[in-house]
Amino acid sequence: MKGAEKEASLRPMKIAHCLPDQHWAEEMRGENPRDAAHIQQKYIAEGLRARGHSVTWIAPQGLDDVCVSDLKTTTLAPRTWTASRPFETLGKFAWKAQQLLRIPYLNYFSNLRRYDACLRVLPGHDVVFERNALYNSGVAMACEKLHLPYVMFFDADQIAELDFMGKPLKGLLRWRAKRLLRYNLRVARRIICVSKIAKDHLMKTWDAPADKLVVLPNAVDVNRFEPDPELSAQTRASLSLTAHPLLVFVGSFYQWHDVVALLKAFALVLKTHSEARLFLVGDGAGRERMMQLSVDLGLEGAAQFTGFVTHAEVVRYVSAADIAVVPVPTMKQQMWLSPMKLFEYMASGKAIVASAMGQIKDVIRDGDNGLLVPAGDEAALADAIIRLIEDVPLRVRLGRQAREDAVKDHSWEGYLSRLEDVFRDAMK
Repeated sequence: MKGAEKEASLRPMKIAHCLPDQHWAEEMRGENPRDAAHIQQKYIAEGLRARGHSVTWIAPQGLDDVCVSDLKTTTLAPRTWTASRPFETLGKFAWKAQQLLRIPYLNYFSNLRRYDACLRVLPGHDVVFERNALYNSGVAMACEKLHLPYVMFFDADQIAELDFMGKPLKGLLRWRAKRLLRYNLRVARRIICVSKIAKDHLMKTWDAPADKLVVLPNAVDVNRFEPDPELSAQTRASLSLTAHPLLVFVGSFYQWHDVVALLKAFALVLKTHSEARLFLVGDGAGRERMMQLSVDLGLEGAAQFTGFVTHAEVVRYVSAADIAVVPVPTMKQQMWLSPMKLFEYMASGKAIVASAMGQIKDVIRDGDNGLLVPAGDEAALADAIIRLIEDVPLRVRLGRQAREDAVKDHSWEGYLSRLEDVFRDAMK
C-alpha cells in the first residue's frame, strides 16, 4: 500500500447514516430498542463512533421533514425550493387529484423533500450509508447529484417479504416500490447483503451487478454475550429452574420464526422429559396466538412467554439456557435472514438446535458447533432436543465450539473492520 493510500485508510471518516424514519433514530438513541433491526443499526453507529469516525443520523420525519442527529441532539434539516408555497400548493393539488382518481400516495413529493434536505446536509460527508426501505429514494438522488459514495444496507427485500406475509403490494404501489429499489441499486457503489442468499436474490431478481455486492452477515457483542456460569446460576435460581433442563427461544414471533413447530416439538419432549422447561423470550404480533397454541397443547407451566424484555435481559435468559433453538419453517423461497439470536447463542457458548435453512446452514455445522434439523419437522426437532438433554458432554462440546466460532468469525469488532473496508472501497 502506498503512503497516501495507507494514510487515507487510517483517517477517520465522516459518515452519514441514513435510517428509514425518525422512529428508528428515537429507538436507537434509547437504552432499550425493541427491534433486532434497531439493535443492529445501533451497534453499527456506536461501534463506528467508538472507532473514531463521525456518524450523523439522517431520517425522514413524516412526509415533509428530515431530521439530522449527532446521536445526542436532533435538528430539522433546512429545505429550500420544496419549502416554497408553489411547491406545497402543487403537492396538495396532486394529492387531491390522486384521491379523486383513487390513486394511492406514491411518495413522489416526499422524496423530493428528502432530496432537497439531503442536498443541504450531505456535503462534507465522506460516505453515505442507508438501510434499504420501501419508497425511499431521496438519499440516493442527492448522492447521485453530489457525486457522493452511496452504500446501501440490504437485509431484506420488503416487496418479497410482504408477499411472504400475505400482504402483497399491488398495482401502482408495487410498480413504484420496484422502480425506486432499482434506482437505489443502480446508484449504490456498494451494496451490503446480510447473507449469500440475499446477494443471489439481488443478482437474480433485481439484476444487481455482482461487483457491487458484499456479503456481511450480522454479528454479536462477544463481551456482552459470553459464557457466564455465575449469571446462569443466578438467573436459574430467580426462575426456580435449578434442576430443570431449560430451552430458550428469542424472537419477535414473525412468520419466519416457526414457533408452531417448536411448541409441538416441546410437547413431544415433555412425554419423556416432563421436567423440561421452555422460555420464549420476546414480543410480537403472533405472541398471543402462540400463547393460545401452548394452552391447547397442554404446555401451561412448562412453556412460559416473557413478553418484551430489554437486550440486557436477553443476555440473562440466554445465559441460563441449556439449549437454544432457532426454528424456521419450510419456505418455497429461501429467506435472506441473518438471525442475530443465532450469533448471540453461539457467543454465549450454548448448544444450539436450528433449522437447516438459509444462512443457518452456512454457520452451523451439524454435530460440530450445533445440531441441524429439517425445517418444519417437529419430530426431528424434538429428537435433537432430547438428544441434548440426555447428553451433557455433547452440549458442552457444541457450546464450546460455537463460542470459538463466534469470537473468531462473528464479532462486532470484526464486522466493523470489514464495514470500514467497504466504505473506503466505495470512496475510491
